[in-house]
Amino acid sequence: MSETTKGKVKNIIMDKSAAPSDNITLGPELSYDATNAQVAVDAINSSFGTNVTVEQFLSFQTIGEVGDYVASLVHN
Repeated sequence: MSETTKGKVKNIIMDKSAAPSDNITLGPELSYDATNAQVAVDAINSSFGTNVTVEQFLSFQTIGEVGDYVASLVHN
């Protein structure tokens, strides 16, 4: 797992959140739901050439889980 990939994913998620904070959860703290998650997913897919869906994104509880998933796609 690449920490740079994970770090970039975290930055994208924090940047695209409706309420950015230092909290690492995707739920109420970062205000991610099906509507605004699309913006983060589009940014992740654009940055890494992946095909992550909103449903996949919202199935994760933390930024770290998303980062691990994206890193596994990028490095396979």
